[in-house]
Amino acid sequence: MDSIVLAGGFAKRMWPLTKNTPKQLLDVAGKPMLTHVLKSLERINPERVIVSVNSFFATNFENYIKNYVGPLNLELFVESSNNEEEKLGALGALNLLFSEYSIKGPVFIAGGDNLSNFDLNQMVRRYQETKKDVIGLYDVEDLELARLYGIAETNSESITDFHEKPSKPKSTLAATAYWLLSEKGIINFLDYINSGGDRDALGNFLAWHIQKADVKSVSFRGVWYDIGDLESYNTARKWLSN
Repeated sequence: MDSIVLAGGFAKRMWPLTKNTPKQLLDVAGKPMLTHVLKSLERINPERVIVSVNSFFATNFENYIKNYVGPLNLELFVESSNNEEEKLGALGALNLLFSEYSIKGPVFIAGGDNLSNFDLNQMVRRYQETKKDVIGLYDVEDLELARLYGIAETNSESITDFHEKPSKPKSTLAATAYWLLSEKGIINFLDYINSGGDRDALGNFLAWHIQKADVKSVSFRGVWYDIGDLESYNTARKWLSN
């Protein structure tokens, strides 16, 4: 099984920190954020990890991979985007990457700005049991907070409904950027893209996908940070420092 780390954004909400340094290489407790992401992937033991980045920060990531010391087999995939206006979006990057690498599935996808203490092997085991797509969920335990996330409803671990930043959330289960797509999941993904589906947020595909397939979930407990601004970045730094 391959793994993909999505790190193609420009993180302009975190300027000036990210003006010349990609968010995923910012320091978190003495190590680049990406190092913590890769550490969490070690448990699932992927055959290779493809780090998807934009061309503006490609040199930064090339240097990181050149100096990487660890058990994972890292490869760099460079998107053509050189600024915010040209960026492919998460789904656009995956579409190009699936084609370039002829990835058929299963494939484990992780956001390069998602930090947690989750055992991601739980998702792999769910896939092995069901051969279905698996999405990592996290209970934010607060309906007001749930309005800030993509929120899922589940029944017997299957995702039955999904809404991006709902005004009236029906649950507190937020979708993380941990995804495991099966071979059928990738086929549906390509159908979604080819039919003109939005190419930015992962949640846009998920809302469409659950109408076509039985998508499973793992609801994690513990600590999870989706780092999109300076506040969440500083909070994550304190957590890992402790």
